[in-house]
Amino acid sequence: MKKLILLLIIPFVVMITSCDDDTVTPIPTGNIYLTSSPAGAEIWIDGSNTFSTTPDTINNVSEGARNVTLKLQDYNDTTFSVTVTENQTSVVTNIVLVSDINTTFYGTSPSVRLYESFGTPSSQPSGLDLSSGMAYGVSSSESDLIDIYFYSDASGNSYLIQSADLYPGLVRETDFFISSETNLDDGEDSPLRSSGTWTDNIDDTENNYVFLYDHDDHYSKFKIVLRGGGGGPGDPSWVDVQWYYNNTQLDNRF
Repeated sequence: MKKLILLLIIPFVVMITSCDDDTVTPIPTGNIYLTSSPAGAEIWIDGSNTFSTTPDTINNVSEGARNVTLKLQDYNDTTFSVTVTENQTSVVTNIVLVSDINTTFYGTSPSVRLYESFGTPSSQPSGLDLSSGMAYGVSSSESDLIDIYFYSDASGNSYLIQSADLYPGLVRETDFFISSETNLDDGEDSPLRSSGTWTDNIDDTENNYVFLYDHDDHYSKFKIVLRGGGGGPGDPSWVDVQWYYNNTQLDNRF
Protein backbone atom coordinates (compact mmCIF):
# COMPACT_ATOMS: atom_id res chain seq x y z
CA MET A 1 0.00 0.00 0.00
CA LYS A 2 2.83 2.47 0.76
CA LYS A 3 4.39 1.89 -2.67
CA LEU A 4 1.15 2.71 -4.48
CA ILE A 5 0.78 6.05 -2.71
CA LEU A 6 4.31 7.08 -3.63
CA LEU A 7 3.73 6.45 -7.35
CA LEU A 8 0.69 8.70 -7.38
CA ILE A 9 2.47 11.60 -5.75
CA ILE A 10 5.51 11.69 -8.04
CA PRO A 11 3.70 12.78 -11.30
CA PHE A 12 1.95 15.57 -9.42
CA VAL A 13 5.26 16.98 -8.17
CA VAL A 14 6.82 16.84 -11.63
CA MET A 15 3.86 18.73 -13.13
CA ILE A 16 4.14 21.56 -10.62
CA THR A 17 7.83 21.94 -11.32
CA SER A 18 7.16 22.19 -15.07
CA CYS A 19 4.59 25.05 -14.58
CA ASP A 20 7.01 27.05 -12.43
CA ASP A 21 9.53 27.16 -15.31
CA ASP A 22 6.98 28.54 -17.88
CA THR A 23 7.33 32.31 -17.08
CA VAL A 24 6.17 35.15 -19.44
CA THR A 25 8.57 38.05 -20.12
CA PRO A 26 6.66 41.40 -20.07
CA ILE A 27 6.87 43.59 -23.20
CA PRO A 28 8.87 46.77 -22.48
CA THR A 29 6.75 49.93 -22.64
CA GLY A 30 7.22 53.69 -22.58
CA ASN A 31 5.06 56.78 -22.94
CA ILE A 32 4.33 59.42 -25.61
CA TYR A 33 3.46 63.06 -24.84
CA LEU A 34 1.75 64.88 -27.74
CA THR A 35 0.53 68.39 -28.45
CA SER A 36 -0.95 69.83 -31.65
CA SER A 37 -1.97 73.15 -33.16
CA PRO A 38 -4.91 73.41 -32.94
CA ALA A 39 -5.44 71.22 -29.88
CA GLY A 40 -8.17 68.61 -29.46
CA ALA A 41 -7.02 66.09 -32.06
CA GLU A 42 -7.78 62.40 -31.53
CA ILE A 43 -4.64 60.34 -30.92
CA TRP A 44 -4.40 57.03 -32.79
CA ILE A 45 -1.43 54.67 -32.37
CA ASP A 46 -0.73 51.91 -34.89
CA GLY A 47 -4.28 52.28 -36.23
CA SER A 48 -6.02 52.05 -32.86
CA ASN A 49 -7.90 54.91 -31.19
CA THR A 50 -6.47 55.73 -27.76
CA PHE A 51 -9.62 57.77 -26.93
CA SER A 52 -7.36 60.62 -25.82
CA THR A 53 -6.94 64.03 -27.44
CA THR A 54 -4.06 66.46 -27.63
CA PRO A 55 -2.43 67.60 -25.43
CA ASP A 56 -2.03 64.34 -23.50
CA THR A 57 0.37 61.57 -22.49
CA ILE A 58 -0.29 58.05 -23.72
CA ASN A 59 1.13 55.56 -21.24
CA ASN A 60 2.24 51.94 -21.60
CA VAL A 61 2.99 52.06 -25.31
CA SER A 62 4.99 49.11 -26.65
CA GLU A 63 8.67 49.86 -27.17
CA GLY A 64 9.85 50.49 -30.73
CA ALA A 65 8.76 52.56 -33.72
CA ARG A 66 5.07 53.47 -33.43
CA ASN A 67 2.88 55.12 -36.06
CA VAL A 68 0.91 58.01 -34.56
CA THR A 69 -2.04 59.66 -36.34
CA LEU A 70 -3.77 62.84 -35.20
CA LYS A 71 -7.36 63.34 -36.38
CA LEU A 72 -9.45 66.51 -36.09
CA GLN A 73 -12.59 67.61 -37.91
CA ASP A 74 -11.91 70.08 -40.76
CA TYR A 75 -8.22 69.05 -40.84
CA ASN A 76 -6.26 66.43 -42.78
CA ASP A 77 -5.14 63.37 -40.83
CA THR A 78 -1.49 63.78 -39.83
CA THR A 79 0.64 60.62 -39.44
CA PHE A 80 4.23 60.35 -38.20
CA SER A 81 6.55 57.87 -36.49
CA VAL A 82 7.63 58.03 -32.84
CA THR A 83 10.31 55.85 -31.26
CA VAL A 84 9.25 54.58 -27.85
CA THR A 85 11.94 53.64 -25.30
CA GLU A 86 11.34 51.52 -22.21
CA ASN A 87 10.44 53.55 -19.10
CA GLN A 88 10.89 56.86 -20.92
CA THR A 89 8.49 59.49 -22.29
CA SER A 90 8.91 60.50 -25.92
CA VAL A 91 7.89 64.15 -26.38
CA VAL A 92 6.39 65.40 -29.66
CA THR A 93 5.02 68.95 -29.45
CA ASN A 94 3.23 71.49 -31.63
CA ILE A 95 2.30 69.27 -34.55
CA VAL A 96 0.69 71.74 -36.99
CA LEU A 97 -2.50 70.33 -38.50
CA VAL A 98 -3.42 71.36 -42.06
CA SER A 99 -7.00 72.39 -42.83
CA ASP A 100 -8.87 70.30 -45.39
CA ILE A 101 -10.98 73.31 -46.42
CA ASN A 102 -9.90 74.13 -49.98
CA THR A 103 -10.41 77.83 -50.68
CA THR A 104 -8.77 80.45 -52.91
CA PHE A 105 -8.55 84.09 -51.85
CA TYR A 106 -9.03 86.79 -54.49
CA GLY A 107 -8.69 90.54 -54.27
CA THR A 108 -5.13 91.37 -53.26
CA SER A 109 -2.11 92.26 -55.43
CA PRO A 110 -3.86 93.58 -57.42
CA SER A 111 -7.35 94.22 -56.10
CA VAL A 112 -10.32 93.25 -58.28
CA ARG A 113 -12.26 96.29 -59.43
CA LEU A 114 -15.76 96.34 -60.89
CA TYR A 115 -17.20 99.36 -62.68
CA GLU A 116 -20.86 100.26 -62.94
CA SER A 117 -22.51 98.66 -65.95
CA PHE A 118 -24.26 101.66 -67.50
CA GLY A 119 -22.25 103.43 -70.17
CA THR A 120 -18.93 101.68 -69.51
CA PRO A 121 -16.85 99.78 -72.12
CA SER A 122 -15.41 96.29 -71.71
CA SER A 123 -12.11 97.90 -70.74
CA GLN A 124 -13.88 98.93 -67.53
CA PRO A 125 -15.36 95.51 -66.68
CA SER A 126 -18.53 95.24 -64.63
CA GLY A 127 -18.82 91.45 -64.30
CA LEU A 128 -16.95 88.93 -62.17
CA ASP A 129 -16.07 85.26 -62.57
CA LEU A 130 -15.91 84.06 -58.95
CA SER A 131 -13.98 80.87 -59.69
CA SER A 132 -11.08 82.51 -61.54
CA GLY A 133 -11.01 85.96 -59.96
CA MET A 134 -11.29 87.61 -63.39
CA ALA A 135 -13.38 90.69 -64.18
CA TYR A 136 -15.11 90.84 -67.59
CA GLY A 137 -17.37 93.27 -69.40
CA VAL A 138 -21.04 92.27 -69.37
CA SER A 139 -21.08 92.61 -73.17
CA SER A 140 -17.67 91.00 -73.76
CA SER A 141 -16.97 87.62 -75.37
CA GLU A 142 -16.36 86.19 -71.88
CA SER A 143 -19.72 87.36 -70.53
CA ASP A 144 -20.99 83.79 -70.23
CA LEU A 145 -18.45 83.28 -67.39
CA ILE A 146 -19.85 86.11 -65.27
CA ASP A 147 -21.45 85.17 -61.93
CA ILE A 148 -22.21 88.67 -60.54
CA TYR A 149 -21.95 92.23 -61.84
CA PHE A 150 -22.10 95.87 -60.71
CA TYR A 151 -25.48 97.10 -61.91
CA SER A 152 -26.26 100.78 -62.47
CA ASP A 153 -29.19 102.48 -64.19
CA ALA A 154 -29.30 105.39 -66.61
CA SER A 155 -30.71 107.74 -63.99
CA GLY A 156 -27.81 107.09 -61.62
CA ASN A 157 -30.20 106.26 -58.80
CA SER A 158 -29.57 102.53 -58.41
CA TYR A 159 -26.25 100.77 -57.78
CA LEU A 160 -26.31 97.08 -56.94
CA ILE A 161 -24.05 94.05 -56.97
CA GLN A 162 -26.36 91.43 -58.39
CA SER A 163 -26.74 88.03 -60.01
CA ALA A 164 -25.57 87.81 -63.62
CA ASP A 165 -28.85 86.30 -64.82
CA LEU A 166 -30.54 89.67 -64.16
CA TYR A 167 -28.57 91.18 -67.06
CA PRO A 168 -30.15 90.63 -70.51
CA GLY A 169 -28.59 87.64 -72.23
CA LEU A 170 -26.68 86.27 -69.22
CA VAL A 171 -27.80 83.04 -67.55
CA ARG A 172 -25.58 82.34 -64.55
CA GLU A 173 -27.54 82.67 -61.29
CA THR A 174 -25.90 83.62 -57.98
CA ASP A 175 -27.64 83.98 -54.63
CA PHE A 176 -26.60 86.37 -51.82
CA PHE A 177 -26.83 86.03 -48.04
CA ILE A 178 -25.90 89.16 -46.07
CA SER A 179 -24.05 88.43 -42.82
CA SER A 180 -23.88 90.59 -39.71
CA GLU A 181 -20.05 90.59 -39.69
CA THR A 182 -17.25 92.44 -41.50
CA ASN A 183 -14.12 90.29 -41.05
CA LEU A 184 -13.65 87.82 -43.90
CA ASP A 185 -11.16 85.87 -41.79
CA ASP A 186 -13.46 85.21 -38.82
CA GLY A 187 -13.82 81.51 -39.68
CA GLU A 188 -17.60 81.74 -40.00
CA ASP A 189 -19.16 79.17 -42.34
CA SER A 190 -21.88 80.01 -44.82
CA PRO A 191 -25.45 79.01 -44.05
CA LEU A 192 -26.68 76.37 -46.47
CA ARG A 193 -28.47 77.65 -49.53
CA SER A 194 -31.60 75.84 -48.33
CA SER A 195 -31.73 77.85 -45.10
CA GLY A 196 -32.10 81.52 -44.18
CA THR A 197 -32.96 84.47 -46.37
CA TRP A 198 -31.12 84.57 -49.68
CA THR A 199 -31.59 87.20 -52.36
CA ASP A 200 -30.29 88.05 -55.86
CA ASN A 201 -28.47 91.31 -55.06
CA ILE A 202 -26.93 93.62 -52.47
CA ASP A 203 -26.56 97.39 -52.37
CA ASP A 204 -23.12 98.72 -53.34
CA THR A 205 -22.96 100.44 -49.93
CA GLU A 206 -23.08 97.13 -48.04
CA ASN A 207 -20.22 96.98 -45.50
CA ASN A 208 -20.77 93.49 -44.09
CA TYR A 209 -19.41 90.49 -45.94
CA VAL A 210 -21.85 88.43 -47.99
CA PHE A 211 -22.06 84.70 -48.67
CA LEU A 212 -22.60 83.72 -52.30
CA TYR A 213 -23.92 80.52 -53.84
CA ASP A 214 -23.20 80.33 -57.56
CA HIS A 215 -24.48 78.59 -60.66
CA ASP A 216 -22.06 75.67 -60.17
CA ASP A 217 -22.99 75.03 -56.50
CA HIS A 218 -19.90 76.66 -55.03
CA TYR A 219 -19.93 78.96 -52.00
CA SER A 220 -17.97 82.21 -51.71
CA LYS A 221 -17.42 84.71 -48.90
CA PHE A 222 -17.42 88.16 -50.48
CA LYS A 223 -16.88 91.76 -49.38
CA ILE A 224 -16.76 95.25 -50.89
CA VAL A 225 -13.59 96.83 -49.49
CA LEU A 226 -13.35 100.16 -51.33
CA ARG A 227 -15.55 102.49 -53.39
CA GLY A 228 -14.84 105.39 -55.73
CA GLY A 229 -15.63 107.20 -58.95
CA GLY A 230 -19.07 108.48 -59.79
CA GLY A 231 -17.96 111.97 -60.80
CA GLY A 232 -19.85 111.96 -64.09
CA PRO A 233 -19.12 110.93 -67.71
CA GLY A 234 -15.75 109.27 -67.99
CA ASP A 235 -15.60 108.72 -64.22
CA PRO A 236 -17.86 105.72 -63.54
CA SER A 237 -18.56 104.43 -60.05
CA TRP A 238 -16.46 101.45 -59.06
CA VAL A 239 -15.96 99.02 -56.16
CA ASP A 240 -12.95 96.95 -55.14
CA VAL A 241 -13.88 93.50 -53.89
CA GLN A 242 -12.28 90.57 -52.07
CA TRP A 243 -13.59 87.06 -51.57
CA TYR A 244 -12.83 83.48 -50.58
CA TYR A 245 -13.94 80.93 -53.16
CA ASN A 246 -14.51 77.40 -51.90
CA ASN A 247 -13.13 75.11 -54.60
CA THR A 248 -15.13 72.11 -53.36
CA GLN A 249 -18.64 71.87 -54.71
CA LEU A 250 -21.39 72.19 -52.02
CA ASP A 251 -18.81 72.81 -49.28
CA ASN A 252 -19.98 75.79 -47.19
CA ARG A 253 -16.97 75.94 -44.83
CA PHE A 254 -14.57 78.90 -44.63
